[in-house]
Amino acid sequence: MRIPDEDKPHFSASQLMCYLQCPLQYYFQYELGIAWEKTPSAVVFGGSIHSAIEAINRGLMDDAPINRAQAESAYTVSWKENTKENQIAWKDNPSDMFEKGKVLINLYYDEMGKERPTEVELPFRLPIIDPSTGLFIKTLDLVGKIDAIFTDDTIIEIKTTSRSPVQQEIDQNLQLTLYSWAYRLLYGAAEKSLKVVSLVKTKEPKVIVTETQRTERDHSWLIATISQVVRAIEMKLFYPNVIGGFGCFNCNYQEKCKEGYDEHYLLSNHGGDAGRFEPSYAGG
Repeated sequence: MRIPDEDKPHFSASQLMCYLQCPLQYYFQYELGIAWEKTPSAVVFGGSIHSAIEAINRGLMDDAPINRAQAESAYTVSWKENTKENQIAWKDNPSDMFEKGKVLINLYYDEMGKERPTEVELPFRLPIIDPSTGLFIKTLDLVGKIDAIFTDDTIIEIKTTSRSPVQQEIDQNLQLTLYSWAYRLLYGAAEKSLKVVSLVKTKEPKVIVTETQRTERDHSWLIATISQVVRAIEMKLFYPNVIGGFGCFNCNYQEKCKEGYDEHYLLSNHGGDAGRFEPSYAGG
């Protein structure tokens, strides 16, 4: 079930996760289209790692595996391209990060280099529908990309992270639920499992493979969540992340939050039911 050429507007996994983390960040990025102040070093690192792993996986899929030197070369080329012109917010020493990346590429090569993918970087564009409940969002398609699918029908997601994965977080990860949902629409059958390959950039880099499963109920929760998020976006509900913490610490729009955007998300009536609050008082 593929929709390769569809004029309908789309909604992506990245948009979903961005809104859930901070609706105001979504407003800056997707409504106003404001460029990032700086590119986070984690994006540079993760993008370069993904380029090398894609090269490894495509070689395996095409029955023409590349060697370690070629994998490292793919990583180096991507790193140089990603750092050439970008203004980067470095959290660690760039040279140290680059060397850790090479170590992780070799660890992935050892861990996964004998697997055989049937799909690598598989894009999809699908109608937003829940086969279990019939919930259907007619105005949008859902787009995304699956890192890899192996011959045993296992979905693979590659993650670069600064800490070891937590099973509960992986079991509840909406992006993985989305890939499971998409796989079943694309192939008409359930995947065997989902595996997250975490490339952990600790002092001693390591690769950890974590397995998880998804059910039809998980898919229903996902589509219901997307439905509510889409509705909130249509109503122009772009409030800030009031909890703060990690999401704010790594936000690409920290300065924008200080520039007086209150009128855009707190005080304006955007055409929905929300407007200026008029207090009422009980008593005489």
